[in-house]
Amino acid sequence: MSKTQKPTCLTEALEVQTENAEQSTDAGPMRGANQSSTSTPGPRIALLTPYNGGNFGDAAIQDAMIANLRLRLPSAHISGITLNSASFLERHGTSGFPLCASKLPFYGMSEADRPQQSWNEDSGIANGRQSGWKSVAKDILREIPGARRVGKKVQSYFAGIRREIRHLVDARRFLRSQDLLIVSGGGQLDEEWGGPWGHPFSLFKWAMIARLVRIPFAIVSVGAGKTSSPVSRMFLGMSLRLACYRSFRDANSRNIAAKWLARAANDLVIPDLAFSLPSSALPPSAGMRLLANAKPIVALSPIAYGKPGSWPRQDQAVYDRYRHQMSQVVSRLVESGYFVAVVWSSVGDDEKIFSEIMDCLNEDSREKVAKQIFLPSITNWKELAALLEDVDFLIASRMHSTILGFLTRTPTVAISFDPKVDWVMQDLGQKTYLLQIADFTADEVLLALENLAKNRPAVVEQIVSYRERIFSELSQQYDTMAKLATANRVQSN
Repeated sequence: MSKTQKPTCLTEALEVQTENAEQSTDAGPMRGANQSSTSTPGPRIALLTPYNGGNFGDAAIQDAMIANLRLRLPSAHISGITLNSASFLERHGTSGFPLCASKLPFYGMSEADRPQQSWNEDSGIANGRQSGWKSVAKDILREIPGARRVGKKVQSYFAGIRREIRHLVDARRFLRSQDLLIVSGGGQLDEEWGGPWGHPFSLFKWAMIARLVRIPFAIVSVGAGKTSSPVSRMFLGMSLRLACYRSFRDANSRNIAAKWLARAANDLVIPDLAFSLPSSALPPSAGMRLLANAKPIVALSPIAYGKPGSWPRQDQAVYDRYRHQMSQVVSRLVESGYFVAVVWSSVGDDEKIFSEIMDCLNEDSREKVAKQIFLPSITNWKELAALLEDVDFLIASRMHSTILGFLTRTPTVAISFDPKVDWVMQDLGQKTYLLQIADFTADEVLLALENLAKNRPAVVEQIVSYRERIFSELSQQYDTMAKLATANRVQSN
């Protein structure tokens, strides 16, 4: 099967309706809500994800979930509980609600979603007006060493409590209008981005609210990572316990979850939801072959792993080594006659590091490489997929760069930074082309690419066969979600 051919059963089975979502709610923070007076209201489904608009994998997962739910429930009202309500509305055409009330390093709501009033204003210290006794108190505190700093910390602490209470009230009001809450894919059982009081706490909070308002809470094809904090394990274990349905995207994630909740060991393993994107949703090619002048094309998708300021676990040594080895990969690809397209699946960090990779080359090498390098503008997963439709091979590190490569039937060399990438490659029978970010070399990348070229027809067939094989599992899971949404609606009525 050639790369341009699409599996017909997937195309036919996953053709989706593109009706606009209708939405109405009495919850204040809801964005993008609307209601039609001429249509019959459908079930209301909320999708929870720590999505801020920058990660294409998170976006692809949400599009897959929305498309497949609409196939089964055309009149469903779908909302996103995310870290960026405006971005969710813009990219997915549904309503958005704030996921949390906090602002932690690498985890927090976007500026547009944060409360506009400060704690001081709520406390009556607004517009420069202060009561007499407060002014006197501040003058006294100025004379006590360290008192002002402590006062600011105490003030910030109570401001956080007030924001959390306000968010809880609004979140409960919002969920009361819903029929189902879904934690929709991605690596959500993890503390890396924000620590225990980031997403682990948010998951637990929403699971508890769902229990209080008596709507089903489902955890669907999620990934699990390592957690060092007992607080994180407690929050995640209780969230799993409160779910009426659980599935994991790989066996490793299920094994991790079983350490927090023993009965999770018997839960389903159903692959990443991005694999269920309808073939009709994949865009046509971007026409990049015209730029390549008949040269074979390699797409390079770098990652900012370990880079200080861009990654929670900073590792300058690993990042510097990665840049150096990747610069050699690029240089040797160009020397071998390849046309190189630099792509990314996460905006904000990954698209900025290619210049740092190029800095590892001398001036002559940079000038030579620049003539055979294409740096496109990519703002969403569809634009990335359109480019991958044209390439012959992909070198990637992020999990969803790899998955989007497989969705476009692109043979891929994965330079893994996390076990989740290992499991994707293993599940698709591509472990031969898997390297590790901590110790890979440019020689190994070029050798893997050479082997991919030799085995290309068999590799493409493996990729297509995998999607065909997992279709039934993914389809049955979406059927289950539809039943949960409609069953609860019938009971409520």
